[in-house]
Amino acid sequence: RHVARAIRCLVFERFKDKAGRKDFLEQLIGVPGIDQDPDDHPATENMIRSRLLKSGGAAFVPESSGAFLPLENSIQLIRNAGGIPCYTVLLDDESGRCTEYEASKQILMNELLAHNIYCIEFIPTRNDAEILKDYARFFHQQGFVILFGTAHSTPDTTPLRVATRSGASLNEELAEISYSGAALIAAHQYLRAKGETGYLDTKGLPVRGIISDMIELGKSVIHKFISD
Repeated sequence: RHVARAIRCLVFERFKDKAGRKDFLEQLIGVPGIDQDPDDHPATENMIRSRLLKSGGAAFVPESSGAFLPLENSIQLIRNAGGIPCYTVLLDDESGRCTEYEASKQILMNELLAHNIYCIEFIPTRNDAEILKDYARFFHQQGFVILFGTAHSTPDTTPLRVATRSGASLNEELAEISYSGAALIAAHQYLRAKGETGYLDTKGLPVRGIISDMIELGKSVIHKFISD
């Protein structure tokens, strides 16, 4: 996404009028007659990313596994920095299919526990409401910290309100799970900033028996900062 933005910015610097920008973009991605308005920055960057930089595009570069740290090293870096390792769940696509890695809740949970990962994040805008509820409820009942993201890592100017793929808001159950997860994270950050343990012990395991107290502490922290 950063490369796509850099390309879009360079095109806008070089070509001052919409027609010139559109003509160059057509030549760049090799698709004549694109119907994308170049002045729609998020959509233009997404087009550059999907048609030029991703698989099948002229500028696509395959990833090398050697460019990534081993998983355990990445997890340890997060813990050492005072963070909580978290797995982002893709779940279903628009056809209702889940990746093989996530198709079974039990197998996914076992894999996460094997790496001492006790926090997961859903991106509800990607998901069907019922599938989201099924997975969120399951992992919440298993003691995982549940977070809900809004995909604001993209250039799209989407609402901050968390919603499913159909645009439906979280129901009361999911909203409470979401708030509890956010409160626990707030409490963890507050305690870590004070040099205290937080949610994870020195071995990266959840400190049992304090979750309810941490959630209440986190709610107080959130309330204080919102009030101030």
